[in-house]
Amino acid sequence: MPLTLVTGPANAGKARFVLDAVRARVEDDPLLVVPTVHDAEAYRRELAEGGTVFGPRVTVFDGLIAEMAHRAGSAEEALGPAQRDRLLGAAVAGAELEALAASAGSPGFVTAVGALVAELQRELVTPQRFAQAMTAWGVAHGREAYAGEVAALYRGYRELLDGLGRFDGELRAWRALEALRAAPEKWNGTPVFLYGFDDLTRLQREVVETLAEREDVDVTVALTWEERAALAGRASTFRELAPRADRHEVLQARSEYYASPALHSLERGLFEDEVERTDPQDAVRLLEAGGQRAEVELVAAEVVALIEAGTPPEQIAVVYRSPREPGGLVRSVFEDYGIPVAVAAPVPLRAIPLGRGLLGLLRAAFGEGRAQDVLAWLRTPGVLARPGLADELETAVRVDGATTAAEARRLWEAERWPLELLDRLGQGRGPGLLDAVARAAEQLLAAPRKRAAAVLDESERLDAAALRAVLDLLKGLTALARQDPALAPSPA
Repeated sequence: MPLTLVTGPANAGKARFVLDAVRARVEDDPLLVVPTVHDAEAYRRELAEGGTVFGPRVTVFDGLIAEMAHRAGSAEEALGPAQRDRLLGAAVAGAELEALAASAGSPGFVTAVGALVAELQRELVTPQRFAQAMTAWGVAHGREAYAGEVAALYRGYRELLDGLGRFDGELRAWRALEALRAAPEKWNGTPVFLYGFDDLTRLQREVVETLAEREDVDVTVALTWEERAALAGRASTFRELAPRADRHEVLQARSEYYASPALHSLERGLFEDEVERTDPQDAVRLLEAGGQRAEVELVAAEVVALIEAGTPPEQIAVVYRSPREPGGLVRSVFEDYGIPVAVAAPVPLRAIPLGRGLLGLLRAAFGEGRAQDVLAWLRTPGVLARPGLADELETAVRVDGATTAAEARRLWEAERWPLELLDRLGQGRGPGLLDAVARAAEQLLAAPRKRAAAVLDESERLDAAALRAVLDLLKGLTALARQDPALAPSPA
């Protein structure tokens, strides 16, 4: 079984080892698999800078699964995120919950169920096996009702999938894996290299082992691993793959890869009992602030100092536990300081002009909006030929004391033309409504640019990206609604 395992701590040269091995197999069109899209872009550039442009393909694990499915003839399309969330919501709504009833009403419940389902499927746990485990746990802890309902949510989701004859991402990977096991010769000897993964799920380990079972397929897996406390949580993957490996390359930490001796000492001594203390000098500094904005401003000041000292901005990273919450604040403060910044965090639809206008339109159409929603829609560029009319409506709303969308519409139509689009959208249901919303969203982007052959600037490209996200979401929901009308979302 031609499996090569490469292990070592951080900064041991694993990337160099793997990339050199990829270059050595360039004639065989090797596949390099990395954790994220950003990693894939970085390693494509690194290979290209070294002269390796044609031959190797760099992809994420989903790309490897897609290639397996294509070669094995199991190329079913996986559910998109919106479709998956809709099915999860339907599974929750269809479950008879008592112990979980209060939790099920919270906004994050469906998301939590989705995370549980995804984790179970990545570890190849079937609904039947999970139900058995939950039953045993419930009996042992006196929580049979709770355990049964949790198991029922997973079972209900899978039953909905089976009823539609569809697959989500994890099940598509299962299917591709099974198809390749049935016809392993279809992989055709392409070497595979995995680099950058902290750990591998059960599904990923099964893929590695399936590919490596053939004598004509070389598989190389690089893991950050050594026998020490800081890496103990990754022991399962190493212990499972090590006995199957034909070759095990153990790389040692290299101090020259660290920015300073203090950082090298910190990494080598992390969580160890006896560590010789090293003077951190300027390598590690603690900044204390009285609030989140003050904290970001302190960091911004440090970044300005680094840039002025000659550090390229693209070589500076600001790391949060999660970028979702502070992402907008970081962007705002850094722009105030004149620092170019790319924030790796989702942007809420309501924060984008097109999204704000579309949400205002829909809330007003479905009778749940406020006066401000009507104004947000009318202020979207292109909706009104004379944008000042929206200002006049806002004045009327304030004078009248109007608060609801219906009241704002009444004031508008008393002086202007009927807002018939609100009626057309408000009367729609099912796939027809989803199609109408898609047309309305497209119109919001196109209206101010008719016959202009416009080249979009940076802010306008954000509108275009928002439209693409909306259309992808609506397309997925429409496909589900056409398969089963009961899965069409309510207007709300």
